[in-house]
Amino acid sequence: MKLSNNLFLFIIALSSCLIAQSKEDLALDYERAIKLTNANEALEIYQAIINTNEDSDYVWLSKLKKAEMFYAKGSYITSSNLLKEYNLNAPTHLQNQSSKDLLYKSLDAAGESDSLKVYQKLLSTNKIKKNKSKKSINRVWFIQFGAFSSIENAKILKDSLEEEKINNIQIDQVFKNGKMIYYVRSNHYSSYDKALNQSKKLKNKTKFTISGF
Repeated sequence: MKLSNNLFLFIIALSSCLIAQSKEDLALDYERAIKLTNANEALEIYQAIINTNEDSDYVWLSKLKKAEMFYAKGSYITSSNLLKEYNLNAPTHLQNQSSKDLLYKSLDAAGESDSLKVYQKLLSTNKIKKNKSKKSINRVWFIQFGAFSSIENAKILKDSLEEEKINNIQIDQVFKNGKMIYYVRSNHYSSYDKALNQSKKLKNKTKFTISGF
């Protein structure tokens, strides 16, 4: 099993050098990865983004995505190592309680009770400073139409929206509370105002919310 995991990691690292090439490509690569339903392909892209060593939010977000996916695979030590780095060093505007909670769950599942106590104490004293206005924190905005635990249901909603001539719809995968959630969303926008203006075109066609990260 150990050999298999090492081989798996080697393949990811080897393949990743062919994907993300420049800083301006990172956002596109990240957006492509979160749309994928194939976990191995998504991991390759996340690793490629990380390997660029760019000073970019997408490098940190890719590390978080890798941690979530390794947790889902049962690789709790690998997941916890990524989450330690993320929770201690990621930019404040990217940190949240869910990333801390996933670290605690990873350490607990790995049987590292001493480390769990250390990080619970350490991170509790390192309070995340929340900006009063989410508009100034979030780097990516989108119109969200629904969230499902089943990708089949997400595809049904996506198809129905497209039948209503609502275009540029995608399904984003997010690991949350120990399971994968499939969000039906618009393409991403660089600001809240852009997402808001686009939402006005929907009128009364469907229910939605505007959100971001």
